[in-house]
Amino acid sequence: KTSGALANHTRTSLAVPWYTCAGILMAMVPLGLVLTAIGSAIGVQAGGEADPAIALIAIKSPSEIAGNYAGHFAQDSSTPTSSVDLLAYVPPGDAEGCASYPGAVGSPGDFLAVVGSQSCSLAQKVERARAAGAKGIMVVSDTKRVNLDVGDTSFGAEMVIGVPKSLGEVIVARSLAGGAEHLVRMSISIYSPPGLLDVSLLLLVCLATSLIVAGAFFATADLRLGSPIAPKSEEVVEMGKFFPLAFCVVGSVVLVVLYFLMQYLIYVIIFMFCLGGTTQLTELLHKCLRYRFTALQHKLFTVPLLGPIEVAHLIAFPCAVSVALSWVFFRNGDQGWIFQDIIGASFLCFIQRTLRLPNIKLAVALLTLMFFFDIFWVFISPVFFEKSVMVVVATGGGTGESVPMLLRIPAINDPLGRDRMLGFGDIALPGLLISFLRRHDLLSRRSLRSGYFALAVAGYFVGMCAAFTALFIMKMGQPALLYLVPCTLAPTLVLACARRELGALWQGTPCPSGESAQVHGSTCSYCPSGHTLKPVLAEAGRCDGCGKSVPSGAQVMDCRQCNWYLCGACRPIAEAPAGTEDLEEGARCEVLASAQQKGERVEATNLEGTSGTPAVEADCEGAAVSA
Repeated sequence: KTSGALANHTRTSLAVPWYTCAGILMAMVPLGLVLTAIGSAIGVQAGGEADPAIALIAIKSPSEIAGNYAGHFAQDSSTPTSSVDLLAYVPPGDAEGCASYPGAVGSPGDFLAVVGSQSCSLAQKVERARAAGAKGIMVVSDTKRVNLDVGDTSFGAEMVIGVPKSLGEVIVARSLAGGAEHLVRMSISIYSPPGLLDVSLLLLVCLATSLIVAGAFFATADLRLGSPIAPKSEEVVEMGKFFPLAFCVVGSVVLVVLYFLMQYLIYVIIFMFCLGGTTQLTELLHKCLRYRFTALQHKLFTVPLLGPIEVAHLIAFPCAVSVALSWVFFRNGDQGWIFQDIIGASFLCFIQRTLRLPNIKLAVALLTLMFFFDIFWVFISPVFFEKSVMVVVATGGGTGESVPMLLRIPAINDPLGRDRMLGFGDIALPGLLISFLRRHDLLSRRSLRSGYFALAVAGYFVGMCAAFTALFIMKMGQPALLYLVPCTLAPTLVLACARRELGALWQGTPCPSGESAQVHGSTCSYCPSGHTLKPVLAEAGRCDGCGKSVPSGAQVMDCRQCNWYLCGACRPIAEAPAGTEDLEEGARCEVLASAQQKGERVEATNLEGTSGTPAVEADCEGAAVSA
């Protein structure tokens, strides 16, 4: 509650001119480039390896399975310089490809042997294919994911391509069916993803930045009087001094557990994602519906542990369930990203609404720890776990399912249609800092141009661009917080030092503003539940806007149904009719009652709008006032 909180602040000019802020913004670009170079160096020094070359397998016939599919070239496999047309061939009698191929199988170099991954070494399979004149071999994995973990990788001039079990089984079945119409003809080339200016990546960056702004809007809902999404005090969790360390330790333990047990826990994660998404979407829709349509606030019954159920709940719940179930059914299809992003957006906004940083001191501690956390689990963990723990967990750990805690944007102009993805943590953690800065700006009466919020949002955008640039250069998974933390935290601290306001940010106290104060509640005509506020004489209590004591008999704008009112400082009260300005409160009410009995209209000002304003009924010890 903000009204009156800064009444004693003096008007001072900001210590930093606008061009200093512009200079900090411009400095973010080279900062992003430097961080990209540092990230690349860390990845190389830590022993990180780029993903193996991806094979683009374009099946041309039969038409039932025609399309583009992904495979992986083995580490020392030869790769085609251009697209090569080949015929799939399954060795008869030995689908594993360990025995010599009987008889002539076609012109040398125009076919690719399709073999299994068991029974003998990959080197022996390559030798048998070479003797038969094959261009190379296609190894069908025995799992949903490609597996080319072999000891001997001396393949010579032959191509060695791994494909997942689902694709390999279809090719083998078609090839063994017999007849020219069942021959699998395909072309092999190296997959070349879209360039750095990938439309999908740009959309993902814009979506993430938009959710950062939306999260700050949710986080400061309690500073907008009457907001339907404002949390109750018991719903807000303010982080303590041990939260950053506890979060880092618990996060590390969870990652390790998922790394080893993902095949057992993946469906638990999917269930929890659906349950949490249904809960958050129901809560959001319920609050918006009951605010917009007050008739939906009618209570129907009470459920133990859940409380009273309103009509708005019965409308919101089926909508939320339909979104969650749609994601379950379409999660591996072309439409699954829509429902996943809807659920993800609700998660991220409610995280900002619930968790709150009290000062930038804790923000520095949290983001610094998570900066090194991200680097370790992406780049350094392969030294201890053979593979990058973060990458393995994010990609489902070989289960064929993807962990749903990430945003997805479908590929545009990508032959393989691979989604662009970003983890929730890369939005939620910087979002906590940016939400704190937005709250600080509002409490300090700062506009977007003179506050810290806009600068941090711009820094987040630059950091995201730097992360995806590093991804394009290194062709391996990137710890996004390596780029996001410096690009959001560093400009904020530099600007605070330049303005001599670092102490206020460090302690979480508002700063004096050089702008005229605004009364945030001056246009508030509704309570948080959407009921119209009515001018009445208050019972002794505290204003729900600024928290100040209100004496008995003072005029307030009140909602009797919710027991919620605003004092005159937070919401100006309707003026009394002419000639009653000097009367005591009781006498003024008598005049109002007399006017009502005579059928006279009473003029009122300071209401929301002066023309077309709907009638507002008010109680004044039995007198009804029409304005």
